[in-house]
Amino acid sequence: MIWSISWKNVWRNKIRSLVVIIATTLGIISGVMVVGIMEGWTKQRLHDAIFNEVSHIQIHNSDYLKNEEILLTVSDTAELIKAINKIPEISTGVIRTRLIAMANTPWANAGVIIYGINPEKEKKLSEIYKKIVPQGGEYLDSQNTGNILISDKTAEILKLKQYIVTQEVIDNLRNENLPDDVLLILGSLKDKRYRSPKEFREAMKMEFTKKQLDKYGLKITERSLDYRIRNKVQITMSDETGNPVQGTFRVGGIYKTTNGAFDQAAVFVDSKELAVLYGGTTPLVHEIALLLNDIENADSVKEKLAGISPGNTVSTWKELAPDAAMMNDYMIMYYFLFIGIVMFALAFGIINTMMMTILERTKELGMLMAIGMNRRRVFSMIMLETIFLTMVGAVAGMISGWAIVGSLGKTGIHFSSWGEGFEAIGFAARVYPVISPSFFIIITVMVVFTAIISSVWPARKALKLIPVEALRTE
Repeated sequence: MIWSISWKNVWRNKIRSLVVIIATTLGIISGVMVVGIMEGWTKQRLHDAIFNEVSHIQIHNSDYLKNEEILLTVSDTAELIKAINKIPEISTGVIRTRLIAMANTPWANAGVIIYGINPEKEKKLSEIYKKIVPQGGEYLDSQNTGNILISDKTAEILKLKQYIVTQEVIDNLRNENLPDDVLLILGSLKDKRYRSPKEFREAMKMEFTKKQLDKYGLKITERSLDYRIRNKVQITMSDETGNPVQGTFRVGGIYKTTNGAFDQAAVFVDSKELAVLYGGTTPLVHEIALLLNDIENADSVKEKLAGISPGNTVSTWKELAPDAAMMNDYMIMYYFLFIGIVMFALAFGIINTMMMTILERTKELGMLMAIGMNRRRVFSMIMLETIFLTMVGAVAGMISGWAIVGSLGKTGIHFSSWGEGFEAIGFAARVYPVISPSFFIIITVMVVFTAIISSVWPARKALKLIPVEALRTE
């Protein structure tokens, strides 16, 4: 019966109750959104770190990690590969040559880490082959020799990325319904070559208004982008005897991941072609990268591999990508932090509402106590009213938040204005929010806890009423 009375009391002043319910709903929606974005970012960063950059486990010569010399290869490679083939937790693995080199074009140069890989085997472990940008050529192919795969960032540094407004670009933009006045202005930039995004952006600023740039600038920039595919890149590095050697590759493809630092350093060529350059008969093995069936087995597999060859260092993804590991490990703490802040703010509104309720119902409460309702029941009634009031808003907020996160999880949220900054620290500019079912369990427990705590003060106020005096209240 006390449950029924409490529920009816919630709706006695509908406007005031709805204000609290709406505030709770909006608070929960914002909490779900923030946590969804954070979890989406964390999962994307973890996925990208493992499948683009470090895999689950890597093995290097211990001395190579201190001094990346060409002859410091993985020790006992044959024995290691035999052991790897016998470990059922390992899904696949690749061997790589990894050298420090200088990349040169006629216009610029850059320090790079050149990976010698088997392109087909690498596809089973890394998703770099899925990261080829539009109009950016193709992934390495053993049929097309002499190619090098570089990143969008490296292409920009080496001046292999340019912006040029051709008649074809203008025609394509016209087909995409850009206004004639914008296309007319764009004609003033026709057939001029810009070597960097900054140069092109500055040129457009001189011609277009801010409103036109905000509306059409991104599309014009994307359509005007032109990579100098098949251009030559000269690679300079040391051969097996320590002497500098030079070789030339042609740009076969341009890739782009979400990690600007990785992109800026990593370039890929066929390991056999790289071996010819440094004078080797077979590709040197500086790195063995492994992918596991279950990421949770990384530590146990590391223990199995560590004892095989003492000259090598076995590293798990947590050691190779500590930023992704830290965010993944502390995600549960972020849940409590964000929702705790929301609940803390809502608690004040709930307390204020319930205190007003007690003041308005002083005479009624005095009458209930005078006819025999004990203090325990009065306390329970106030507490249940608070829980009902809060839970209605919380359930509405969780359902709405779940629906919004589900919708945005398909389309993604593009933080284009801060994209370069996010990618500089390894996070994607487009995030796909995601929320796990366990989050809703946590949020339900926190809502009930907040409601109980918020009800204590108003309930104590009610318990202090003296029935005789309360009945005299007007």
